[in-house]
Amino acid sequence: MTSKNLTVREEAYNKLLEAKMNNESFSDVIARLLEGKKDLMSFAGIFSNDKEFEEATKDILEVRKKTTLRKRSRYLSIPR
Repeated sequence: MTSKNLTVREEAYNKLLEAKMNNESFSDVIARLLEGKKDLMSFAGIFSNDKEFEEATKDILEVRKKTTLRKRSRYLSIPR
């Protein structure tokens, strides 16, 4: 097995040390931590055919719209 030398800041080293489990090498720690990382683009469109998500989105936008209108009317009614 080949190996590579890496230089890391002390802060990064300490975080790796904290994440290290018993009998685990630093290579194992790095591999474990990176294993769970997903590309955000893999989630693109995940809710595209979800009716519940569409309904929730509409509700959120409606609440935002009302909040924005309320803020505007409050600012417009302040005497100068």
